[in-house]
Amino acid sequence: MNRDWNRRDFIIKPILWAGATSVLAKTDLLSAESSSAQLISRTLGRTGLTLPIVSMGVMNADVPSILRRAYELGIRHFDTAAVYQNGRNEEMVGSVVKEMGIRDKVIISTKQGTRASFQNTAEFKKRFTDGVEASLKRLQMDHVDILYHHGVDSAEHATSEGQIEALQLLKKQGKTRFIGISTHDPVPVLNAVIPLNVFDVALVTINHTMAHDAERLATIERAAKRGIGIVAMKTQAGGTVRPDAKLPKELPPESQTALLKWVLNHDFIATAIPGFSAYEHLDQDFSVARNLAYTEPEKKFLADQAFVAQAEFCQQCGQCREDCPQHVDIPALMRSHMYAVQYRNASMAGYLLAKSEPGRGLEACRSCGTCQARCRNTVQIARKIAQLKDFQLA
Repeated sequence: MNRDWNRRDFIIKPILWAGATSVLAKTDLLSAESSSAQLISRTLGRTGLTLPIVSMGVMNADVPSILRRAYELGIRHFDTAAVYQNGRNEEMVGSVVKEMGIRDKVIISTKQGTRASFQNTAEFKKRFTDGVEASLKRLQMDHVDILYHHGVDSAEHATSEGQIEALQLLKKQGKTRFIGISTHDPVPVLNAVIPLNVFDVALVTINHTMAHDAERLATIERAAKRGIGIVAMKTQAGGTVRPDAKLPKELPPESQTALLKWVLNHDFIATAIPGFSAYEHLDQDFSVARNLAYTEPEKKFLADQAFVAQAEFCQQCGQCREDCPQHVDIPALMRSHMYAVQYRNASMAGYLLAKSEPGRGLEACRSCGTCQARCRNTVQIARKIAQLKDFQLA
């Protein structure tokens, strides 16, 4: 197995940046702007912000010219986080926005998490607010438009006093216009925060592999009806790369537009943040912003039930934890695998693994000869953990 991919894939190549604009000028690769159809826009809940339904998740992007081109096409919301590329992602977003002079024309969201115990309110508030100040410095901004508490995956964490006090303080200080919560497990989290009437926005995982999950869809819709603006992530269930050599290594191009359209055809989703990092994927994803009707190839793809099983997308239900004698946080390991294998984002995979509670991360799996955890859906847990053990992560 090639252990150099994580370094190679994240080397920024300045010569490509310089040539990107001239190359694009000679092609019709990104021609969505010439379309006569209007962009579809929706209001982001109680924020009152009106956004095109396709935004940009910047996490995996490391070429500034892609952000510039995204703006030229019509994208107005850019999502980043303190942990993405160890802060370099925020630096890139801030530099591009400043150089283009478009701060008053874009919506910038970032995320802050902390390992401080949410039972220690004072410590949590300090770490959280210090982290946000560092983000603003990297972004070269005095405020962001949306500030999320990052990766909240339990009702207890969602309602912790430290989290809420820190977010409300930062909003009062003008460091953020709106406050949000990001979660991979929206049912318990949204059910906990809806009655609080505190959060303006929720960033949630939703994609076609969850079409059977009526409770998830109903909970997200209920939050939207209560005024929480819904932003969708993980919309394409890990992208085109498949994690198992037995399956096609690349899905057909129509798979990506079909999957994104499926999410956005739920009108309670205000916008989605697909994480493209190549020009062709930018063009592909943004084409959806003007027309959500399915093409015949897209209908055929969505009708193929084999995709859901082949995607092996972890639903983050957590039921597999009860099978593990070590009580490992298996959903977190499955997300780490997606970042490492499908996103080629070693930095984010490494961050998530390091965030695991002592004794509940990948190190606990190294002593097991046979994995006893069983997925209630389609994920091959043992195979993914074995692959994760072999990767050299940043």
